[in-house]
Amino acid sequence: MPSTHNPTTHPGVKWLDGDEGRVQKSAKGRPCLLARLATVDGVLICLILAGLAGLVWLSLRLAAMRILQVDECTEVNVAWQIVTGQAGATAATSMIGLFHVFLAWLLRNATRAIDLFVFGRFAMLEIFWLNIVLMAVATGEKLFSRRGLLALAGAATLAPLWDYGFEIRHDNPLLTGILLIWCALRVRPKGIQSYVAAGAVAVVLQFLAIKAFVYTIPISLAALVFPPPGHKTARWKLALAWAAGSVGTFLILRHAYVAAGYWSGAVQATGATSKLGVSRSIRFWPEIALTHLVSEAPLLVAVSAAALLALAADLRARGRVALSWDGNLPEGFLLLVGLGAFLINPTPFPYNLLHLVPYAYLFAFRYGVQLWQQMTHGPALRPALATAAIVAQLAPFGVATWRHLDWSNSRQEGLMRHAEEMTDPVKDPVYDGAGLVPTRSSIDPRAFIHSLSIQRLLTGPGPRVHQMMATNPAAVFIPNYRTDALSDEDHAFIRDHYVSLADDLWVLGKVLPPGGGTVEIIHPGRYRISTLTGSDLAGTYPEGWKGLRTPEDPGTLTGTLDGAALSNRPLQLEPGKYRLEAAGADSVAVVWVGPRLDRPHRVGAGDHHYVFFNWY
Repeated sequence: MPSTHNPTTHPGVKWLDGDEGRVQKSAKGRPCLLARLATVDGVLICLILAGLAGLVWLSLRLAAMRILQVDECTEVNVAWQIVTGQAGATAATSMIGLFHVFLAWLLRNATRAIDLFVFGRFAMLEIFWLNIVLMAVATGEKLFSRRGLLALAGAATLAPLWDYGFEIRHDNPLLTGILLIWCALRVRPKGIQSYVAAGAVAVVLQFLAIKAFVYTIPISLAALVFPPPGHKTARWKLALAWAAGSVGTFLILRHAYVAAGYWSGAVQATGATSKLGVSRSIRFWPEIALTHLVSEAPLLVAVSAAALLALAADLRARGRVALSWDGNLPEGFLLLVGLGAFLINPTPFPYNLLHLVPYAYLFAFRYGVQLWQQMTHGPALRPALATAAIVAQLAPFGVATWRHLDWSNSRQEGLMRHAEEMTDPVKDPVYDGAGLVPTRSSIDPRAFIHSLSIQRLLTGPGPRVHQMMATNPAAVFIPNYRTDALSDEDHAFIRDHYVSLADDLWVLGKVLPPGGGTVEIIHPGRYRISTLTGSDLAGTYPEGWKGLRTPEDPGTLTGTLDGAALSNRPLQLEPGKYRLEAAGADSVAVVWVGPRLDRPHRVGAGDHHYVFFNWY
């Protein structure tokens, strides 16, 4: 039997009918919270907020466990050199950016390598979500309105941003600065105040990343020549305000750089970057990045392309009248700036999508809202179109983002821990060509391996890597895809002087035939001399070994080293050649154990191809 209760006759309650649906109100005229949440808009808002909460949780998990990239190692290493007072050499040859200074402040109390990356990742996570919020604000919608929350949800489900948005790289705060400039000039115009802020941020970004001028100059020129509506001030006053903000900030930062000793390096790095920008030898096509873009954000690509075609048609139809800050032209201009910067980049790695996808989103969102508002003759199509758009956005996002869970940094963390356990932070270098263990020095600053430097290491005038390792040997060597690019002579030196605890972890040492032989020590420290069976080297224990299920072989060896009887304890050895004689039919292993360990212990199987892995 149907209920006879009529909410419209309930004492003290009335209903409002409108475009947003019926909203229950109390006798005092204020909407009841439960009634508001029961409307279609209320349900939609709750779903969006719940989805965003889930995305925040997922981002926390991924920031903590996802595989670390080589670019992150570079940024953290420079910051750690600032913390430890070693940045002088770096500043003489490369740019110490404000991002590195920020990281150095953040990492100043860390002691372990993994802590450096964890602190950096979670700081980037905050910048990641700040950028998501700024993108929603930059659409021009009120953040806590229905469309504002939809803009926020759309920005938060752009898969390319999840690929690189919370990695430790200067591109993320660079994006923050560009979005702040755009919001100050375009979305929240405040006249002189906006232009002072825009000029100041533009200069800060130049000290953050040399390439910032590619974005800030076109945006600033457009705002100076054609001030957006809302800045109710004479154009010359706005120009003076921008100049005051930029010049004042430049003088402050230049003074700080000179005082810190970083200024000459910044000037030299700017010149070197300009030369690299026109070099054809390192240029490649952006097919990898574009493939990622199309597969991870097909809806964004389709709507952006449609919006560009519509903008071109509008310009052709209306001519100069269409050249205004009204409509979507400014966002189209911003997208073209980002696209131009991407295409002229000689090395368009996929992470450069960080400066293309957000601008495409602003353009596509405004165009999508415009199309939605024009659908006055087909309201019945709206549910179907909305569903199709949601699926086209969320399905690629889910597939692209979920794959990150398969790429953990647990092995990297284990390599860091083993390297630190087996080395002294001052005396014993660690080498991997990338800097996975920033708390330990490398063999030489010139030994860093990058696509821009590998040819210099192979054919340049400077020393080769094996010569650097002979002069300042690394106690621990972590091979990876970058070290695979070293020369045959480099790899031969490593095979002669290092032994493998795993495919991705090598230490100083030598395996001698049964009976012993001559071993050359090239770095002072503690070494363990044992049978090969009990050495803990790769291949000497059962495959799939787990914990204490298979006890470690004691590796007891009877013999002498330069006439002195051997024991089961590690020996402190100085550089030089030693004669080792041993009894028994087993081979002999001389293995570095470092300042604290009595044996290296089994580290389990690893694959050096996956220490770092790009563009998966």
